[in-house]
Amino acid sequence: MDPEWTEQIGYVGQLLAEQNQPPITSTSLPSNVSQNFRTTLAPAVEAIILVLSRFGYPLTKSAPVKAKPAKTRHRWTKAVSQIEFTVATREAQGTAIWQKRKEMLLKAGAQLWPTAPLNKDGSFGFAAKMGTHLRNEHAAQIQDNQTTEDIIFKSVNEIGLFLYFGGTNSWLELCDTNSRSIDDWTKI
Repeated sequence: MDPEWTEQIGYVGQLLAEQNQPPITSTSLPSNVSQNFRTTLAPAVEAIILVLSRFGYPLTKSAPVKAKPAKTRHRWTKAVSQIEFTVATREAQGTAIWQKRKEMLLKAGAQLWPTAPLNKDGSFGFAAKMGTHLRNEHAAQIQDNQTTEDIIFKSVNEIGLFLYFGGTNSWLELCDTNSRSIDDWTKI
């Protein structure tokens, strides 16, 4: 072990600080150590860690903590396909059934929110454009802002866009008769 201590002691300190969980931060240590110094100093750092652990000061890196997904995942089940979920938000109302993995049924008689909300500058937002597009696709099944036939959608979010132009988490808006949301029924 013969590092050039005057130049590399800061790098050794940083490598030792990284071994602690959570890592120790210090303004007196370099913020990052280049790969060539990591390779060169690895034997010295391992020796120091061994000496410290023998004297009762172990520095061991624990396994990295697995980050949780940013988005909730939902899973369709046969039990969920038997439940009717209703939505009553803004001026929209309807009943939906998640009958297959990628198939949501919106029952006839659903009341649609009549006008799409506008942005502050008076333009249509993305959700308004998508909701209008879905309504145009199913124009033959709509009369006076009410559905006349059952309509099949691909997701809960499409139903939200169709009924009330989105703007809220549709997984929390669709609820069963006991006010339990579809999110609560299906999240993993």
